[in-house]
Amino acid sequence: IDITKQGGMVLWMLDSRSVETENLTVEEAVSAGMEFLQYHGYSGMKESYYEKTGSSVTINYAYVGQGITMYSDLIKVKVALDDGSIVGFESRGYIMSHKEREIPAVEISETEVRSQINSHLNINQIKLAMIPLESKREVLCYECRGDFNGQNYLIYINAVTGKEEKILLLLESEEGVLTM
Repeated sequence: IDITKQGGMVLWMLDSRSVETENLTVEEAVSAGMEFLQYHGYSGMKESYYEKTGSSVTINYAYVGQGITMYSDLIKVKVALDDGSIVGFESRGYIMSHKEREIPAVEISETEVRSQINSHLNINQIKLAMIPLESKREVLCYECRGDFNGQNYLIYINAVTGKEEKILLLLESEEGVLTM
């Protein structure tokens, strides 16, 4: 376990016990992780992606504020599928990024976003998200989830400028949902 010097917050923890059996579903593990976060004062979190490894699952939870998913404010919780106990926790993203944000005004409409995305992409969902860029700054975007040729994608369109910021391929399997 590592505790921050300033504030005494748990940065990460790992229980190295062996998890041999699976008595819980991934959905039950997501609920156990959410209960853990709420009990420890992390409110407003929503699961985004997960990865199943052996008999445990690591779930990424992002903070949601003002109806906007803040992907920089990320916490990872590893849940044992035998009894639902928490066997791993990592909060570096949340600790380093969570703050009150000045959210810019949305200048581009959802209709404009839909019209600029390739018409071959079948858009299933559009929502607002604050995403980190490689430059370490954040931008408010429309997160457009859709599919094309049997593959699922996330396309991020800047909600202020209309610029395409990022395209991610969603890798979905029985072992998890990850982005690339």
